[in-house]
Amino acid sequence: MQDIINISMNKCKQCFSCVRNCPADAVEIKQGQASIIHSRCISCGKCVKSCPQKAKIVVDYKIQTLDLLESCQKVIACLAPSFIASFYPHSYKRVVGALKNIGFHQVWEVAVGAEVLSKQLDVFLESNRENTYLTTTCPAFVSLIEKHYPELIQHLTSFVSPMIATGRLIREEFINQNIKIVFIGPCIAKKAEALDPQFKDIIDIVLTFEEIKEILIEKDISLERVVDADFDQCASNKGRLFALSIGFENNLKLCKELKKNQFESIHSEQDCLRMIDILSKDKIDIRLIDVLMCKGCIEGPKMDSELNYYKKINVINSYFEENKLTKEIEINDQIDLSRSFRNRRNILPLPSEEEIKNILEITYKYSQEDELNCGACGYSTCRNKAVAVFQGIAEIDMCLPYLLFKKEKLNNELSEKLKETSMLKDELETIIESSYDGIVVTDGLGKILKCNNSWLRMIGCEEACSDKIVQDMENNEIIFPSATLLTLKEKRRISFIQNIIRNKRGLATGTPIFDDDGSIKRVITNVRDIDELNKLRTQIEETMRLEKYRENSINKIEKYEFHGENIIANSLEMGKVLQLASSVSTVDTTVLILGESGVGKEVVAKFIHKLSKRNNQHLISINCGAIPENLIESELFGYETGAFTGAQKKGKPGLIEITHKGTLFLDEVGELPLNLQVKLLRVIQEKKLIRLGGISETEVDVRIIAATNKDLYKMVQEGKFRPDLYYRLNVIPIEIPPLRKRKGDIIPLCHHFIEKYNQKYGCNKEVTVHVEKILKEYNWLGNVRELENVIERLSVTTKGDIIDEKDLPLYLLEGNYEMKNKINIEGIIPIKEALETIERKLLERAYEKYSNTYEMAEALGVNQSTVVRKIQKYIKNNALKHD
Repeated sequence: MQDIINISMNKCKQCFSCVRNCPADAVEIKQGQASIIHSRCISCGKCVKSCPQKAKIVVDYKIQTLDLLESCQKVIACLAPSFIASFYPHSYKRVVGALKNIGFHQVWEVAVGAEVLSKQLDVFLESNRENTYLTTTCPAFVSLIEKHYPELIQHLTSFVSPMIATGRLIREEFINQNIKIVFIGPCIAKKAEALDPQFKDIIDIVLTFEEIKEILIEKDISLERVVDADFDQCASNKGRLFALSIGFENNLKLCKELKKNQFESIHSEQDCLRMIDILSKDKIDIRLIDVLMCKGCIEGPKMDSELNYYKKINVINSYFEENKLTKEIEINDQIDLSRSFRNRRNILPLPSEEEIKNILEITYKYSQEDELNCGACGYSTCRNKAVAVFQGIAEIDMCLPYLLFKKEKLNNELSEKLKETSMLKDELETIIESSYDGIVVTDGLGKILKCNNSWLRMIGCEEACSDKIVQDMENNEIIFPSATLLTLKEKRRISFIQNIIRNKRGLATGTPIFDDDGSIKRVITNVRDIDELNKLRTQIEETMRLEKYRENSINKIEKYEFHGENIIANSLEMGKVLQLASSVSTVDTTVLILGESGVGKEVVAKFIHKLSKRNNQHLISINCGAIPENLIESELFGYETGAFTGAQKKGKPGLIEITHKGTLFLDEVGELPLNLQVKLLRVIQEKKLIRLGGISETEVDVRIIAATNKDLYKMVQEGKFRPDLYYRLNVIPIEIPPLRKRKGDIIPLCHHFIEKYNQKYGCNKEVTVHVEKILKEYNWLGNVRELENVIERLSVTTKGDIIDEKDLPLYLLEGNYEMKNKINIEGIIPIKEALETIERKLLERAYEKYSNTYEMAEALGVNQSTVVRKIQKYIKNNALKHD
């Protein structure tokens, strides 16, 4: 018998959907590829319908059909009752007309055979009342019984399907004539049924709706253009409802007589298997069970319709109602519609419990808890899969948890084997990237293979330069000359001063790497920024001076250690502040932090809290000047129910209560109203408070850290601040000096903020040594906050990566001593002569620094035409060099 369903190996992707959906366990997996076990397959088409890769191939009879229409004059088409839903919205007459246009001699409805079959089944059931019978209209279900449950054959009604019944009616009608019959429907199992030896020469070919539509397309026959035609057989009636799950129920007269519990309709493979399991074990008190593997033929695997299930039902019912007959049809209902069944079971070996246990243990399932029954392999339970493995139709590696475990184990093994290599690679990558020098590696042709971020920063490139050619970079004067090209040319190590874009210079060293043949396979170039070297030298000198000062003061200042986040302290003055803060942090006493606005009072408060014993509790900051006076009492001390209009019904704890066991930072404490200073004093002295509108006291355990930029002592004298609170707060005063008095912190803070905003805005800004000097000499009345704002502004507004003097705000330059000293005056000369001298010197310097007159004009703050005239005046012969 011909195989009905096969698998395209190229498309099968090991999803096991076919295994999961096959009700007959007819899918075998070998080396990850699925194949059909045809001796077990029932051709239900569930694997075809569920395969996401469309890897299941159904045998195609289009060519045989066209050959048959070409060679035989009388080819009769039989349309399954569901055809009207497949060809929707076209009328049945249009479909019949299209089939006759293809070349079919006549077109019949299988509904006719269904009605004859129903009459004979009525007679059979009337005379056989003792047994429970199962209908045999579904060929997939019949194959399931014959191949897998032959012990239930006794329950099958010995009647053919509507397709075979219609074929026999046609054969009887055209007895002794050379006719061929082609069945057209949604069912794949019909293809296998037609090949059954007992039905030989009844149905010649079975086509699906999908195949007949492809023939219509191939023949260029449009349903919109064909002439209507009618069926050639005698009219059918209720047989047209056989496409639905209620087909038999509407056609059998006996169903009207049977009690509700004596007739059952099953139309899914799950319910079918459940019924088989029950019937195999017990006797069922039901006369007739109508069994379909699909939810009616309208849900067949090759229905080829975009309509939803309920729309299909409506279409079938409408077709029946619109063409309903008023009287019963007259047709030969004495024709033989009997059939036989045979045991076709292919028995597979069953494992013992010990063998199942051994298979499960291979996949690390040692107990019932280990059996996840996840279904990823396609089998409903791990035991079922183990049985399939024993039977040779499944593989151990189908178990997903097992594969994941194996993968993890293999990854661990590979990880151990590659650990040393990976460590060496990571170390090398870290060394290259952590180097402050620019490092670039090229091949023997000058193509860049690897470079670090330092080199990219030097050349002003934001993206990786892999695969770029250094010759192109030299031609574009990004680097000149190229150390790589000189090394390749000289075939030796070379060091020299290299020019880099944006008027930078670097100490470049090119080192060749030779292969066994003496050819250069790699060139490693190291570039050190000379400006950075100068900056480093300055920083070292400053550090040495600071260290020397500390050594001289070693007897006066106690050594200290501190740790904190976002604290930049390089000056001796700030070091003393942090030393004091570190000392008092472990003592649970009140601290008053004094200092101008922006010096970092809150940072020091957080530092103290971080080092205190309360560091695992809340630190709550309150700006006393930011909360309106009419709200600050309720915010600090909380309130009871009904304390004031708009208060929450359940009351609300204040910030002091919430800080219980933690630290309370009162910023701008000088702004606290006098009436609240008394309540705060009570909290500090007695550790108790009373909510607004309340009468009971609440104990609180908080540490108070206060801060202000005002002179509290003066405010006490003026009666603006309570003296008792002042003395309670001023237990340990910590005064933070302004930034202008701790200039050693300016440059470290500058670099900290540059790094911060480089990360925030995705840029790569740097400041020159001259800019550092200007920043260091500025007065910074706004302290650290003003410095941070300036750095953020420069990070956003500066076009290039280098922040130079010309990028600074004017007010920074006006107050800078170095700008004032850039012009040296010695003696007295005429003003006109002095102006010309200064003008010539400025022009000569700009001429040497910039490559064209436009850049010179921008730097000097004049028009380009003015620059050209001045060059002609002072540098006559070279005026055209800068164009």
